[in-house]
Amino acid sequence: MQNPLVQRSFKHMAWANGRMLEILSHLPDEAINFSARNPDWTVGKIAHHIITAEGRLISRVKNQSPPEEFPAPATANGIQGLISTCKERDAQLLELVNFPDEGHKFLRYGVEVEFLTSTILVQAVHHASEHRAQIADILAANQMDVLNLDEIDLWSFEMWERTQ
Repeated sequence: MQNPLVQRSFKHMAWANGRMLEILSHLPDEAINFSARNPDWTVGKIAHHIITAEGRLISRVKNQSPPEEFPAPATANGIQGLISTCKERDAQLLELVNFPDEGHKFLRYGVEVEFLTSTILVQAVHHASEHRAQIADILAANQMDVLNLDEIDLWSFEMWERTQ
């Protein structure tokens, strides 16, 4: 039996990721290339990073090789291209919540480490949340307050669910 708290966390993450990508896909290309202090981490690269990290986390739980990397988007159209991969990976993560909580060995920053299934999966939720906040901040700092985190929080998710 699945834990409803865990299920809700992953369902919310998938919904919030999807909402964020939909918003980003309608912004001017300039906004996809906004960054904060580090010009290498643009809005597009951070959105891409959320999704590529999900692929690595899934592969770690399944004890598989990580998926092939794909280029980060620099346009709103490129963001649109991330949406289907994000949906697939978010669904795969939800399927993994019933995997046994056992150790998985993998390379992290070139060092072999071992982490529990639960740590890897919770990292997916935490990681996506922190980077959605980072994207919202970068956009707001560039006078584009279009990604309101209060509109993609758990309260908003439950209200959205009730309409489905």
